[in-house]
Amino acid sequence: MIKFLISTFLFFLLVTFECGFIHSLPSPFFYAPLVFVCGVYLYQHLNSLVGAWWIFGLGVWLDFWHLGLVPFETIIYAITALLMIFLGQRFFSNRSLYGIAGNATLSLLFIHFVHLIYFFVVSFNDSLPFLWFSFLGLVFWQIFFQLFLITILFFLARKIRSVLKGLLIVPNHEGL
Repeated sequence: MIKFLISTFLFFLLVTFECGFIHSLPSPFFYAPLVFVCGVYLYQHLNSLVGAWWIFGLGVWLDFWHLGLVPFETIIYAITALLMIFLGQRFFSNRSLYGIAGNATLSLLFIHFVHLIYFFVVSFNDSLPFLWFSFLGLVFWQIFFQLFLITILFFLARKIRSVLKGLLIVPNHEGL
């Protein structure tokens, strides 16, 4: 119960920081996907399923507050969390920066691919053209900042692990 409460509090703190502060920064800094990166990092590098729940929770948050690009972000982020778990277990190592970055990049590209399909279908019924350059700019900057944030988290791994162990979010054993 304590782990749930602490991880929920940290999730709300991160999502509030991302939506309240990071999204108020000038372009291109407001594209940084902080909660998504922390979720992938928690699962992939620290072996905590809390990260998958954070990604799902981000989709719920985006749908609840109508902040998402499409109206069904909860479903997209739930599938993304499952994809991240699958990629983390079958394809990517949790010990290398490249494994964590690969998992995060493919998971984020899945989200943008679904958004792209939605916008493509909707553009047939809309009289306005789809802004490809803006969408590709969003994808580029989100991947760039995602890789930047993952690199920072990876090099601060020991400090982060010790803090999260104290908060009971990651397992106490060093295995895997």
